[in-house]
Amino acid sequence: MKRILFSVFLALFFFVLLDFVYFNLDASTFGYQVSFKFSIPHIVDLVSAPLPMGFVLLLAFCAGMIVVSLLEALPSFYKSLELYSKNKKIRQLERELQLVRQVIEEKKSSEVPPL
Repeated sequence: MKRILFSVFLALFFFVLLDFVYFNLDASTFGYQVSFKFSIPHIVDLVSAPLPMGFVLLLAFCAGMIVVSLLEALPSFYKSLELYSKNKKIRQLERELQLVRQVIEEKKSSEVPPL
């Protein structure tokens, strides 16, 4: 959890920093209009609205930071799943042990001591 918060904090910090740079440069630097095209002949033809190059760079950076934080969270997610499965196995073994103890107690109580 600490890593995720750290990654989110870094992403927010760099987003603010890049946003500051983006809005303080002239329009010709990051103002170049970019449109994305996706085409499968005779099926679909998609064209995005023109976006400023700086905005596209900010979006790419933010998406990258989100992916990095998710990749950092994966090992802890797997460890928590592993811990859950081991705890489940421990509970199952404790139930079995309790049943065995009950059976032993019943055998001891049912045995008649020799005279």
